[in-house]
This record gives sequence, structure tokens and C-alpha cells, in this order.
Amino acid sequence: MKENKTILPASVLVSLFKDSLVLPENKINPAQIEEENKLSPLKYLGDHVKKVVVIVNDPTSVYLNEPDFVLLTSILNACRLTITDIALVNLSNQNATLHQILMTLPSKLVIAFEVDSKSLKIKLPTNLYKLTPLGESNLLFSKSLSSMQGMDLSAKQEKAKLWAVLKQIFQI
Repeated sequence: MKENKTILPASVLVSLFKDSLVLPENKINPAQIEEENKLSPLKYLGDHVKKVVVIVNDPTSVYLNEPDFVLLTSILNACRLTITDIALVNLSNQNATLHQILMTLPSKLVIAFEVDSKSLKIKLPTNLYKLTPLGESNLLFSKSLSSMQGMDLSAKQEKAKLWAVLKQIFQI
């Protein structure tokens, strides 16, 4: 079998590649590098089976400190969920937007613990314990898990506010 090779004239090649394929080293824009770093792969814990994302901001841990993780697990169990049903995203060690999170992990529900709309780079009010529809998802802002630790009155009140909304969402 004979190969038929067509060679394009230089003028056609130039018109095909109007923009440079390789940027010269002195033209690299620091803002461009920062933008690329923002789009690094999203890190999360869990298998996202039930399409629920839990967002936290814990600078002391890879995902979540142990006491808060135990509390989160008990909240999930009460909602008939496990860690495999959710995706746990810690914003403190990655620069992710809500858009990036939902593009990577399309979800029915996003629960943000002590993370406001500004941190998620969205223009919505941060209404605590009120479900906010957002396209195919619903967004729920909550106080931090650490504020719900313990048996004092304020911790019990925060847990009760969260539980009231979760009961409606999961029809418990």
C-alpha cells in the first residue's frame, strides 16, 4: 500500500497556527500560573455515592480533625449516610470554588460548615440553616462542627438548628 503525503505550503501552516504554541519564557504571566494552580485536581474524602458534598475549612488537618470527624460521622449516621455516601472537601489546603467543586462532584446537596459564600467565590447570601437552591443542587450553610462540640447550651442549639433542616432534607 502506497502512502499519499500532502505537504502544506508555509503560508497555510502559518494561518493554521496564528497563535504561538509555546510561550517564550519572558512572556509567562504570574496571574496565569496562579489561575492554573487554582484549577488543580480537587482533593476529597469519600466516594460521593449519594451526591452530597460536605465542605469544611480546617487548616489543622488534611480533611478534618478527629473530634469534628467523629461528630460529622454521627450526623451522617443520623441521616442514614456514611462517609462513602459523601465527598468531604477541605478548602484550607486547596483553592477550590463552588463551581469547580460542582463540576467535579455534581451534587444534590452541598453542606458548608463555617464556610461562607465569599470563600466559595459565589454571590449568594450566607443564610445559616436555610436551604438555598442553586441549579441542580441545594446549598446549606452551617456553623462549624467545632461549635457543636460539647454539651453546653450553645452547642446543643447549633446541633438542633442543623438537625431541624437535615430532618426535612432527608425526610427523617
